[in-house]
Amino acid sequence: MDGSDHHIAHATPLKTFILEDRELFRLLLMRWLGQDGGHQVIFFDSAEVMKTQTEVRRLELMASHLLPGRNHFRGEAGQHPHAVYGENMDAATVHWCRKNGVRGLLDLRDRAADWKKCLEAVGNGHTSETPSVSRILANGEGGGIASLSRRENEVARLLVKGLSAKQVAASLGTSEGTVKNQRKSVYRKLGIIRATQLAGAMGYAKTR
Repeated sequence: MDGSDHHIAHATPLKTFILEDRELFRLLLMRWLGQDGGHQVIFFDSAEVMKTQTEVRRLELMASHLLPGRNHFRGEAGQHPHAVYGENMDAATVHWCRKNGVRGLLDLRDRAADWKKCLEAVGNGHTSETPSVSRILANGEGGGIASLSRRENEVARLLVKGLSAKQVAASLGTSEGTVKNQRKSVYRKLGIIRATQLAGAMGYAKTR
């Protein structure tokens, strides 16, 4: 994130609340958004503390590695525009964010100018994403049940029934490590990031 395209000019500073626990990224974001970008930047280590703050904010920005959890955000998307940023954002994170009303999605692979454009759009109440995220959405990554292999489908159906990875491995006659890798692939293809989303993604009204 270096170069002349760092600057974000605003008539008045935007109050940006950021949930981030890595010191290096705090420094980079403070420089880019705070000193150079005209934002008033406030950092939080804890989602619980962040949610209790009553100050008026224009934007909530969160590191993708701190997801999942809608409760990380203080209010609904219409009240506080939300943006999530990350390194090499994957399809599961992108689709989860879109399903949960996150307006801005920023990938560190993209240029600072792309971040600038995305954040300005989100600050003005629009939905936006940087080019790497747009490619994930356009390519349909996380392509649904039809994209699962036969074995992935078997693994997913057993997981939906409440079996652990160890129990699934025993049932299918394979190793627990293999099942965990297949579970990760299932989550990616279905665009989910936690076990509680699996039943719905598989089209079941309830776990069975």
